[in-house]
Amino acid sequence: MCGAINNVSDFPLLDPLLGLAGYSEAEIRSVLNKRECRPTDEVLALVPTRQGPRLMAATWWLKLDPNTLLPDTRWNTFNCRSGQILSSPLHQLAPKSFRAVVITDGFYEWQPRYSGGRLYSDLSAEEQQHLPKAQSKQRHWIHQPGELMLLGAMCKHWLDAQGNPKVSVGVITLPPHPAFLDVHAKSFPLVLRPDELNDWMNPRIGHAHFESLFKETEVRVDVNVQAINDAEFDLIPGEPPILRAPRV
Repeated sequence: MCGAINNVSDFPLLDPLLGLAGYSEAEIRSVLNKRECRPTDEVLALVPTRQGPRLMAATWWLKLDPNTLLPDTRWNTFNCRSGQILSSPLHQLAPKSFRAVVITDGFYEWQPRYSGGRLYSDLSAEEQQHLPKAQSKQRHWIHQPGELMLLGAMCKHWLDAQGNPKVSVGVITLPPHPAFLDVHAKSFPLVLRPDELNDWMNPRIGHAHFESLFKETEVRVDVNVQAINDAEFDLIPGEPPILRAPRV
């Protein structure tokens, strides 16, 4: 995932969610004033604290400069590859990483279109290894209609010069699903189910407990994938493809 996150400011369940979390709407309104959040912007995240999980505005870039607490752009840490969660030194470097959740009502991806209008799946194996020059890009909106999306993430807690808390996050990404290659051929975010939140947000449970999630290769929830106009966010007419989670 290397696109953008759609904000939840218009989501009908936002106010009850904030109330349950003990926050007034004004406390996090600053993070909800943008429809589209890009890496280095602030996003809405559920993070572990000594008082339990709390909703906070978080910088969408896990590694910050410890002196300025601005995104350390020497490394791209807005995403965290799932296969490296248990091995990357980044998550052990102070401040250590904890599991978190980025809350959104959908996310955006851009996928190139190649000569002749070809999609990624139309390319030969050799072309997929050495991509030809793109002629255009198509934006897609990936969402669960009527539901919040819970994106698994890693977070770090920081203190600024005045001792105020600051949080940074990186969204955990899985390998791309075969049915998703023409939407985004590089990765797919780890989407959590509501019944997984208690364990996911428990800092006493080690990351290794979730190793099977980090190796997931299936779509975990049903999602709509809709092509949209890149400038106006208008949906392009046509039935949205639906990626469905396997049924047990």
